[in-house]
Amino acid sequence: MRFLYWIISIPLAVLIAVFAVSNRTAVTLSLWPLPYEVDLPLFLPIMVALLLGLGIGFAFEWMLQGKHRRAARRMDSELKRIKTDDSTPKADQKALGHSG
Repeated sequence: MRFLYWIISIPLAVLIAVFAVSNRTAVTLSLWPLPYEVDLPLFLPIMVALLLGLGIGFAFEWMLQGKHRRAARRMDSELKRIKTDDSTPKADQKALGHSG
């Protein structure tokens, strides 16, 4: 799994670096209702928007999957309780046909 991570992340990092180097031209970012203007390299607002979108998407997906994580935790604790709550005596298990 770690090998797959590196196979994907290294080319992605190279692509991001190439994108940043090739889009260094300064652009003026105007915050319309406010009287502020900022000169930034072109790649910076694009990357910030991309990261912001990824963050919002990950947070949304994490919130949607919360009920499944809770159910999995509940089932795990129930399974642990059942495993430790083996209160059936050995004699009863042999009578029921269980090997012990």
